[in-house]
Amino acid sequence: MDMKRFLVRLLVIVGAPVLLLLGVYWWTDPFKCLHEFDLSDTDPTNREYLSTELFLRNYEQQQYNSFIFSSSRGCGMNTYRWKTYLPKQAKPFIFQAWSETLTGIEMKMDYLDCNHVPIDNALILIDIPGSFDEKQLPTEALSMKHFVFTGKSRFSYNAMQFFNFLQKPSLWVKSVQKTLKKDKLFCVSDTLSNDWDSQSKFSYDVVPGQDSLNNCSKVSRKEFLSRIACMTDDDIKVSDPLISTLFEEQLLHILGILERNHTDYYVILTPAFCYTNPTVNPKDLEKLNLIFGDERVYDFTGKNEMTADYNNFSDPNHFGQRVGWMILEKVYGK
Repeated sequence: MDMKRFLVRLLVIVGAPVLLLLGVYWWTDPFKCLHEFDLSDTDPTNREYLSTELFLRNYEQQQYNSFIFSSSRGCGMNTYRWKTYLPKQAKPFIFQAWSETLTGIEMKMDYLDCNHVPIDNALILIDIPGSFDEKQLPTEALSMKHFVFTGKSRFSYNAMQFFNFLQKPSLWVKSVQKTLKKDKLFCVSDTLSNDWDSQSKFSYDVVPGQDSLNNCSKVSRKEFLSRIACMTDDDIKVSDPLISTLFEEQLLHILGILERNHTDYYVILTPAFCYTNPTVNPKDLEKLNLIFGDERVYDFTGKNEMTADYNNFSDPNHFGQRVGWMILEKVYGK
């Protein structure tokens, strides 16, 4: 009898807080993957999940056929500007995920191909070294792959997200505060193309200003400038070789999908501030050129007109809309 009472008490002691947190998790939906979202008010918190949900919800009507695959660096790309370089029937969509990996890009392309979604045009944005991170299928809340790509169930996806929530006590209070205050989102993405900037459709024909850093918070700006104040060309590093045999196989699989769809595509090695980010290793660049063809690969890493000017970046890793405009000009011609 004493043992039974002990087990009941233990269950109450352990179970009650978990049930409470489960209720908080359901109510606040901190990773924006439980409740249906309003297309005009999409929270950018969990970009992988929301990008995919936006595609699934819109595809039947929009019939997308042109895609940008990218990590957070794709925030500097304007699909409406990209469309001006494409055939009139092009319907662009940016498949963006925070900390996107090569595996994530491959999964999305595989999904489109298997579901007979045409990939007429594609830009594949590769980050050095991020796209080749050792952890290709992260389980962290904001970079975990959507269940339609992994083949797992919605329940297992949400169970893992709840487990992530349990591991972040600081998020428990913050999520409640944010829900109670009904905080306004700091960014609202485009409801059709998924552009990070909802104003992309209105500004695609105007050359963006060189003001990325000026738009940062004072804290971010100060931190960025303090990091680069004493840097010289001696600080520019070359990445270690990243493309292993496994990654080569994935790249060849991606090439197969592109060829099968007769895709007009380009592989973009994304620019980042050159004094704090590595240049692509020549061996990796050679492999990419051999797989895709050097006319299809554009390397914007290292020191160049984009990467040497800190005003082109909102932080060392993320380029602004002006750079995105320059990339399209160089790839497709003015």
